Parts: sequence; structure tokens; C-alpha cells
Amino acid sequence: MKFGVGLFGMQTHQELPYTHPELYKNTLEQVKLAEKMNFESAWISEHHFLDDGYCPAPAVTAAAMAAVTTRIRIGSAGIILPLHNPLKVAEDAAVVDNISNGRFNLGVVLGYRKEEYEGMGVPMRQRPSRMDEGIEVLENALRGEKFSYEGKRYKFENAKLTPRPVQNPIPLYVGAFEEPAIRRAGRFGYPLLIGPGRTVEMARDTLGFYNDEARKSGRDPDSVEHILLRETFVSSSRKKAVEGGNKYIISMYKFYFSLGVKMFVRGKQLTGLDDPMFKHLAEDRFIIGTPEDCIGEIKKYRDELGIKYIVCRMIFPQAPHEVISGLIKTFGKKVIPNVK
Repeated sequence: MKFGVGLFGMQTHQELPYTHPELYKNTLEQVKLAEKMNFESAWISEHHFLDDGYCPAPAVTAAAMAAVTTRIRIGSAGIILPLHNPLKVAEDAAVVDNISNGRFNLGVVLGYRKEEYEGMGVPMRQRPSRMDEGIEVLENALRGEKFSYEGKRYKFENAKLTPRPVQNPIPLYVGAFEEPAIRRAGRFGYPLLIGPGRTVEMARDTLGFYNDEARKSGRDPDSVEHILLRETFVSSSRKKAVEGGNKYIISMYKFYFSLGVKMFVRGKQLTGLDDPMFKHLAEDRFIIGTPEDCIGEIKKYRDELGIKYIVCRMIFPQAPHEVISGLIKTFGKKVIPNVK
């Protein structure tokens, strides 16, 4: 099993006194700690125009993380590809890959917030075509050879990416939630970043959609290593773990719900922030408990889904630096070495 940590968003919160310079400083300390605690990777998320300053520049942040570490891989989970010129995304990825000496994972997502698309001047109706063509441009550019491309949204003539990435190729991941996006990833053959809000059954359906589309496209779905993101709160006592999960995870999900993220509990879509079904949100979808509880949950994903790579989401915007650091230490000491 491999474990990552994230998602780093560098968000302010009304309950905490941190400024953004302090949040970015804390983030670099947390990534250095994660490397020491034998995490495989650290992942950054992207959003725009939010009052809490949610990280709008994952490549810049990834470069800073790479500069203070030596082993841990740095990933984007993910860059909202349709909002950006894909050739510029490839350039940023190549630079980070050079700074890290070949430790960058490039994750791309479709995005869902209309405020971001409107703010960037990109019509939301163009999301699918910009995503498809963006991935094709990345494929061409990251090879490091001169290429030309002409699509509905993008056109490049005799373009060449410099500097070349250290890795050939940089690992590319696709974050997907809805079935069409999942099938897109299967069609291209890139591994999924499976969102943390999915139950085991929903994750199984996700893998089914992916595998079906991959096989239709003549690809081998067994040749890729998907990553499952999972909300995680570990403590020495189950009571403290549940309290922490309620304080940091459920409240965070209510924030995401307010942004327009669809959520389903026990097969029913949540209808509002006061929906009583929120109290069942953690069932079969989060890693919350003692180290032993967490190990049991992880083995379930491995045995039932075939997942061998989990990114633990334990960077909560309302959690103090000390709490996040404690989670990284406890998981690194008590869980990672004991997953057999």
C-alpha cells in the first residue's frame, strides 16, 4: 500500500488567526513532516475567487514543496484544466518536474463552479471539449518533441515544450465524479483520482464505468494504479477520533455542499445544510478511528476494490497547524508501518 497526504488548499478560517503567509509556511512544514513520516506523496487542490483564499496556483505551490523536500512526490489534485491554456499547464508541470528532479504527478480535473468559469471568461458549456483537447495537448507537449495540434478549442503549430521534464512521461491522473468524466478517463487510459466522498459501493461503480470504457477503447484497465482519496482522522481513542471527524470533516463537507457539490447519503441526495441525513455522511466513506480502526478500513478498500494507493485528506481549513501535524505523525507512525 502507498499513502499520500492532502489536500493542501491554504485556506483561512474564521476560527483560526493564520494569515496566508503563515498558512503557506505551515504547509511547507507539514509536507516536510509527511516526507519524514514515510508518506509517498503530497497533493494540492485548486480553486479560484473564494473568500478564504483557496489556492489558485497549484503549480507554484508544488514548486515550493519540491524545493524543501527530497523524496516525497508532489501532485496536483487537480488543476482545473479547461480554465487554462494546456500548453502553459505542460510548461508549469515541466518546470516543477525539474525543480523536484522527477517527483511531480500531474492531476487534472474538469471543475464544477460556474463562478470560476465566469471569472476566467470560459463558457461552462465548453468544459468537455476543453478537457478532451487539453489532455490531448498535454500528451503531445509532455513528450518534449515538436508538435502541431488543431482542435475545436486549441491550435498550436510547431510547438515544443522546454525545458523537457525529467520524467518521461510525467504521470497524469484524471479526477472524475460523474459518469461521463469517469468514462473520459477510461477512454484516455489515465488512472483516476477517486473523490473522497464516495462510498465503497460508489467507488466500485466508478471503477466499473472506467473499466468498461477502457476496454471499449482497447486499453487494459488492470495496467493502471488508481488513487482513492479518503477523509481521515486518526486518534488514540475512538471517541476523540469521532469528535475530530465531526468537527473538521463534516463541517468541511457542509462548506463544499454550499459551493454546489452534489452529495448522496444512503442513496438519497442531500437537499440542504439542515438535511438530517448529514449525520450519516461518514458511513462507509471516511477513515475515522483509532490506528487499528483505520488499518481495518484501509484493508477493506484493498480487498474489496483492489485499491493500493490512498491519499489521506487530513488538511482541514479549520484545523490548527498542531492538529494537522499530529494527524500526519500518528498516521505515519501507527498506521503506515502496520498495513500488511
